[in-house]
Amino acid sequence: MTSRPVIAAALAAAVAGASLAAGGSCGAATAAAFAGAPRAEPAAPDSSLDHFLGAMSDSTATYFGATAAHTDTAGLDSALTYGLAHPRARDRHGRFPFSYRPDLGFSRVDGPVYGAGASVGRAFALGRLDGLVQWASGPNDVLGGATFKRSIGTLDAAWSLELYAGRRTDGIDRDSDDIQLAMLRAFFSGTDYKHYMRRDGFEGSIARETERWRARAGYRDMLERPMATSATWNLVNAEPVVVGNLPAAQGRNREFSLEAGIRTPGVPVWAEIGYASSSGATSSDFEYRRTRAALAADLSAWRRIAIVPQCAYGRLSGDPVTQASFYLGGSNSSRGLLGATRGGTGMALARLDVIGADDVLALARMPHPAWLPIQIGAFASAGAVWGADPYGGPPRGGLDWPDQEHWVSEAGGALLWRPGLPDPAGFFRFAYAWPLGPEWDNARFTATYSRALSLVKPIGQ
Repeated sequence: MTSRPVIAAALAAAVAGASLAAGGSCGAATAAAFAGAPRAEPAAPDSSLDHFLGAMSDSTATYFGATAAHTDTAGLDSALTYGLAHPRARDRHGRFPFSYRPDLGFSRVDGPVYGAGASVGRAFALGRLDGLVQWASGPNDVLGGATFKRSIGTLDAAWSLELYAGRRTDGIDRDSDDIQLAMLRAFFSGTDYKHYMRRDGFEGSIARETERWRARAGYRDMLERPMATSATWNLVNAEPVVVGNLPAAQGRNREFSLEAGIRTPGVPVWAEIGYASSSGATSSDFEYRRTRAALAADLSAWRRIAIVPQCAYGRLSGDPVTQASFYLGGSNSSRGLLGATRGGTGMALARLDVIGADDVLALARMPHPAWLPIQIGAFASAGAVWGADPYGGPPRGGLDWPDQEHWVSEAGGALLWRPGLPDPAGFFRFAYAWPLGPEWDNARFTATYSRALSLVKPIGQ
């Protein structure tokens, strides 16, 4: 398990924790410190969520107030334009730049992970080679591997080749890739709901991505193994919310995969579909076909509100392999279900988010720093899984669609903060979800980090 954005994510998490502990407002000292700082006027919102979520200017003065010096960016803009049009112009500084870094991680299956990584080369030149070596102190195991990336074209339209060989820890839910955030939650408070598995072997992919669409074909030849819990401690010495680890199916997996996504021109709608197949014909230990499709939109109402409807559907046929199943729960699906607490060979989910563009602290005339705009939002969702239960429970009824009794629904409200780190389009969401049916016992408060368009992958960003 790697931790490249650990420092940035930890800083963002620490700031979020401080604001939550202060009751969602600045203290007297903070208010006094920012009282004399210049305030940037909020930009007029448009139909793109990425433009008006946060209502922040991109200028350094907005982020740092009076301590920031205004810079003449005319020359920088010209250099950026030339660099994007001539990606090879930077080769004069060397085709093989070298960098290295420490690498730290933590999970309940690996315990503390210590390592170091290095990279050489450029993806848009002759290629970039990344190497990583780690020691997982819990199972006393050596992890690591090498990744080669080669891209041809420009940043707006490029072909890319990626090859990997090594041993790593992955999440069992393949539709949720927030492993770095889960690692931070595990270390600081023990609130990690993810389940993990070990993968050893090789995988490669070739992809084409433009500003409007992307396509990818991949192949994986890996030994997949279950993992056991080896560390139950955390920084605040709290009992972990999840102690055990869902066991993955063990075997050699030779899997082919295809993905495609599109962002429609003129209309803020995203659509994607993915297909994966593992077969005994390629000497794989598993036999399955997995299909997932998703659709999302980013709409504007009165230029003050973002309306984000999303839906996803998935089916797994053949062997009910744990690491190929679908899961429901967590920030990327049903927020009232903590983590991927439900699983099956079929999944259906619909969600609607409504997010205000205005900074509610500014509307309330509450003193606060410019980097801490708070939006208010509401949401509702309905979802279900059916088929074989990877947690060992009885199968849920349904073939291509779930039986009615398996649906769970929720509605709730949230406060949102968009820090800009580690993902410029991501934000912290402090939400309260109410159940809309007999399936849940209590309403729940959750603190999560995710994109608004969480059911589809970004295109052209």
